[in-house]
Amino acid sequence: MIINEKLHHELVILNQNIGSIIQNHSLSDLQIENFLRILEKTRYDILADIKLFNKTVEYQYEKIKTIDSDYTTELINNVLKIYVPEVMPSYRNLKTHAHKRILLNIAEITKPFKGIFKNNVFIFVKICDNILGWDIDNKLIKPISDGLIASNVITDDNISKMFYAVKGVYSENPHTEIYVMNEKESTKFLESYT
Repeated sequence: MIINEKLHHELVILNQNIGSIIQNHSLSDLQIENFLRILEKTRYDILADIKLFNKTVEYQYEKIKTIDSDYTTELINNVLKIYVPEVMPSYRNLKTHAHKRILLNIAEITKPFKGIFKNNVFIFVKICDNILGWDIDNKLIKPISDGLIASNVITDDNISKMFYAVKGVYSENPHTEIYVMNEKESTKFLESYT
């Protein structure tokens, strides 16, 4: 992959920020949050550049594999399962680009299922993280419904069209599992899930 001028500039700035963080032995919460925001923005930009690069290569083996490549979907018994290879971002980190990238990835991988759910839907979200005792209500799930709307898998996320449940679990493999189904399937799904 040829590093373009924009990406090179982003990497130089990131390198400078990393240097200042390493040299500073006493950081405020604001300094740490600013650094993490810059890091996430740079990650977003790099992944976007790689995605563009992958569209221009002639052979599959030339493509660069990234975390975005690990997003998957499958339809099993009228339930659309979406695998997100990372944990949903927290409300505390809304200034990052993680939520936008997750939204766009969900929209992209669910395009083949456009129009599958026309009636009210139930969305079950299972967030797996390798931290003990974390708070499930701190996780932002909005990118999920927004991504499904963008790909026209669901029609809307207002109170008359959608409802959801979120479960948090400890796992050595941080990721998110999303299950989308017609409202009528929700009771059967929850009974079999527990």
